[in-house]
Amino acid sequence: MFPNGLVVLTQPMSTLRIQIPHLLKSLAAIVSDTVYIHLQPSLRNIEGLPVSSAFYSSLPCTTEMKSFISDVYFHSSSLCQTLDVRILLSHFSNNSCINSWQTSQSLSKSLNVLISDAEWLQEYWTSNRDSVLNLLEQAFHLGKAETSSLQFRPILGSEQEHRKCLPDDETQTVLKTYKNVVLGGTFDRLHNGHKVLLSTSSLLCEQKLTVGVTNKDMIKSKILKELIEPVESRMSSVSHFVHDIKPSLNIKTVAIEDIYGPTTVYPDFECLVVSQETIKGGDMINAERVKKGMKPLEIVIVDLVQDTCHAPEEEDKVSSSSQRRRLLGELLKPVTSQPHLPSRPYRLGLTGGIASGKSNACKELAKLGAAVINCDHLGHKAYEPGMEAFRTIVKTFGQELVTEKGDIDRKKLGAIVFSDKSKMDMLNKIVWPEIQKLVEKEIEQLASDGYNIVVVEAAVLLEAGWDKQVHEVWTTFVPKEEVGPL
Repeated sequence: MFPNGLVVLTQPMSTLRIQIPHLLKSLAAIVSDTVYIHLQPSLRNIEGLPVSSAFYSSLPCTTEMKSFISDVYFHSSSLCQTLDVRILLSHFSNNSCINSWQTSQSLSKSLNVLISDAEWLQEYWTSNRDSVLNLLEQAFHLGKAETSSLQFRPILGSEQEHRKCLPDDETQTVLKTYKNVVLGGTFDRLHNGHKVLLSTSSLLCEQKLTVGVTNKDMIKSKILKELIEPVESRMSSVSHFVHDIKPSLNIKTVAIEDIYGPTTVYPDFECLVVSQETIKGGDMINAERVKKGMKPLEIVIVDLVQDTCHAPEEEDKVSSSSQRRRLLGELLKPVTSQPHLPSRPYRLGLTGGIASGKSNACKELAKLGAAVINCDHLGHKAYEPGMEAFRTIVKTFGQELVTEKGDIDRKKLGAIVFSDKSKMDMLNKIVWPEIQKLVEKEIEQLASDGYNIVVVEAAVLLEAGWDKQVHEVWTTFVPKEEVGPL
């Protein structure tokens, strides 16, 4: 397996579209991270050709290419979910004045393998490897150090074995392209549905592509909105993707807080790209533009990418909402090594806000065989007479806190510390270390009882610094809107 690869496809588009599922399965067996798809359907030989003819001859923007984009990303979602597939578009243009060589590109990922469906290219690689590398270096701005270790892998077998193609009446109508194209979306954790939207927009765009990325009020109703990436990260992902597939475009990303974004501010937009779900929004935008004396935008509709592997509670399309659901229970970052802790029992620190589901999570983990330590219960024990915390609290806050029964009057203590943050900090410095000692005693006992996993449930796990005493930190949460009425 190679981390990143470039596949040069030379068969006719009608043949390639039939071969997409097999193509993607084959690529997934060769490349593990990112694969760039570069289409050159008329390429039959590169010997003696300039780079503009060898690897970067211009291709028109057609309905067939638009369909190819949708097909590739649709099948990618089911056949190679972990592979980052990117279709290169720099050499697609209906503008005859543009020299495709002037729009060649640098790739964001270093290449490890060259892949092709052309049998003749495999033979040419064997006999003239340096010539091929020289052309690749020019076409994709690759360095000598990168190409020196580049390897070649064939794909799809010989061209004669794949004569199937779409019917002759398959449309190849040239698409209308636009100088200024605009679109919008959440673009959380860029997925294949986003790639179809951005790639189609890039295909249709000649100069400037503006992408509105939803923020604030626009994401309030989203499922698991707490897990949505910061708007800056989402804008950066969009920019990097577009620059990778078509760097000749002037890409601009803007945060939007309503459905209109920049569309009703700048009259020079010509085309709005929408999905089947956002057609209504496109109509609203055009109505508002007309009100302001602007020309309505031409609307291009992009098909949704169906999710063939979704769970019953998830959407049937590829969506960020489903991806966020799948993040639940996943580690957000690698586990930090805690060499000062014994490897067994393995310690999970569980934290979260009030009524966020900590207790329910602990019950489920207990069913699976984990032991559970509730730090709230141990906190009550820390206040008991005879404990070190009891003596220090009385010494610090006064003997008058001790009741006739000899325990601490928690109500009186609360009146003191809740009105003065400095006193609350003093109390925490007394109680938290005592609770930690009790936790360690509990863990020691549970280890002798044979438990391999211990869950330490604590609302103040992070504030108290107890995260340093566990192997992993897990958190539970619910939206504020749901917590409010509780």
